[in-house]
Amino acid sequence: MQGIMHEAANQHASRPRRCAVPGSWCAELLPRHPYQAAYTADLPVIGFAFDGQVGVHAFGSDRKAAFRARANGLAYVPAGCDVYSQSRHGGEYLKITVEKQQHEEPWPWPRRFSDVIDPVAIDTAQQLRRLLLAGDRIDELQCERLVDTLKQRTIHVLGGYSIEPAARCWMTPRRLRLIEDLIEARLDAKLTVQELAGALRLSAGFFCRAFHAAVGQAPHDYIIDRRVSRARTLLRNAALDLGGIAHASGFASHAHMTATFRKRLGVTPSEFRRHLD
Repeated sequence: MQGIMHEAANQHASRPRRCAVPGSWCAELLPRHPYQAAYTADLPVIGFAFDGQVGVHAFGSDRKAAFRARANGLAYVPAGCDVYSQSRHGGEYLKITVEKQQHEEPWPWPRRFSDVIDPVAIDTAQQLRRLLLAGDRIDELQCERLVDTLKQRTIHVLGGYSIEPAARCWMTPRRLRLIEDLIEARLDAKLTVQELAGALRLSAGFFCRAFHAAVGQAPHDYIIDRRVSRARTLLRNAALDLGGIAHASGFASHAHMTATFRKRLGVTPSEFRRHLD
C-alpha cells in the first residue's frame, strides 16, 4: 500500500512503464525511488510490492505510524481513503487502478489491507511485470487476464477467505528482518539456506517452510529476486560495466545475470539499461 504513493516523488525520476488495459483497469509499474505524498484515493487501487519497504504512513487519519513491509505483499486502498506515505528508499511497486464504467457496480469493500502474502498474486504480479517491461511489445489480452487474476485475489482477501499457514506465525517480524538484513549484507557472496537457517538456530527444512509461508517464496527464489533488484539499481549508473554489476549483485558472471534477467523480467540487462527513461 505504501508503494501506491510513488506519484509525487517520481516527477523527477524515471517514468513508470505503463499499460492501459482495455476496459476499466490501468496498470503501472513504478520504479524504486524515494517518495513522499498525500492524497485521497478517487478510485479503488490494488498494489503489489516487489521490494520490502520502510517508512511512515497514515490511512484515514492524521496519525502517522512507522511501517516495515515485506516484499511480495498484496495491498488494497478503497475509494475515498485518505492516504499519507513516505519512504527514504521506496521500492518497485505495481499499481492497478480500478476505473468504474457505467455498467459496473462499485466495489463494495470499504476496508483496506496491506502486506498480504498470496502465492497466486506473487506469480501473477511477476508475470505482469514482465509484460510491462516489454514496452511497445505488450500483449494487452494477456495483461488484461493477469490484472483480472489480481482483482480476484484481492476480492479473495477482502472476502475473508485468505488463510495464513501455521508456519508463518513462527517467522516473526524480528526474525524475518534478521534474515532479510543477512541476505542484503551477503548478496554479492555465496549464501546457503543452511547458513540462513543457522542464524535462527533452525533446521534447513523447517526454515524453508517458515520462510516460504512468510514471504511466499522459497529462500533461493527470494535471494535471486534480491540480486536482480540490486542489479537493476546498479544498471542506472551508466559508468558501471555489466560484468562489474553482475559480480556486485552476486551473479557468477555476466552471462548468468543475463540468463536470469531473461527468465525473471523478459529482458536482458542491456535492454533494460537501453530503455531507461
